[in-house]
Amino acid sequence: MGSTQGTYDRIGGWGLFTLMADALAVGWREPAPRDGSVSVQEPERLPAAGWLDRIDHWFWLQQQRDRERYLAQAKDVFDLEARIRDLERGSARGFY
Repeated sequence: MGSTQGTYDRIGGWGLFTLMADALAVGWREPAPRDGSVSVQEPERLPAAGWLDRIDHWFWLQQQRDRERYLAQAKDVFDLEARIRDLERGSARGFY
């Protein structure tokens, strides 16, 4: 009973969700300590974005603004859905 006790304690409420999330986790992580203490880890530092990454992000933002502007011109829900389909299929009339 000692080795499975932690699993059965977590079943109630969000326990089942966290149990499934732990099982499906991509990376392995340390189990939570049983005494209730919390360990704090330093977050990983990401490398600073280079100028090419910043330019790429800027172009992506411009494209998003253009798409949102195009979708905002829809007259009703049906027109909006048609515009979304056109964008998904790459055949937006008058967008590009």
